[in-house]
Amino acid sequence: MSRQRFTYQELAHQWGITVPAAKQRVRRAGWKRGKGNDGIVRVLVPEDTERMETAVPPKKPAESQALETLRDTVENLTSVTVRQAQRIDDLTTALLDSQEQNAALRERLATLEAHKATETTEAALPDNPPATERRLQRGYGVTLKRIRSFLPFG
Repeated sequence: MSRQRFTYQELAHQWGITVPAAKQRVRRAGWKRGKGNDGIVRVLVPEDTERMETAVPPKKPAESQALETLRDTVENLTSVTVRQAQRIDDLTTALLDSQEQNAALRERLATLEAHKATETTEAALPDNPPATERRLQRGYGVTLKRIRSFLPFG
């Protein structure tokens, strides 16, 4: 029975697997390993080993179908996420516009209310009747209490 020497990297490349997986297969098979003077580990692989020299078997059809279904699901979820993110951006923009309009309308309302209050105050103050004016000009006959009765805030 002849044997061949291979490094773990060579075995991994030949079998189409990773280096740690190749090390695990060598351990399971119980093949002898040896470290050379160069520090590289070489494995003695028997020539009659068919099972270990073949590449990894192809995936089963059920696994392929499940993987394809999973990919489709991920793709659908990604597109839904993108659409929802766009919708969130649109709604955020609309909200900011509404808030700006609300602020402008509040300012306009405050201005109109102030204007209305000044008009109401001016209308509430009566014109001094002629008798009251004469008394004020002469400096007698009108008390502060009577003047306050004419004012809306008094």
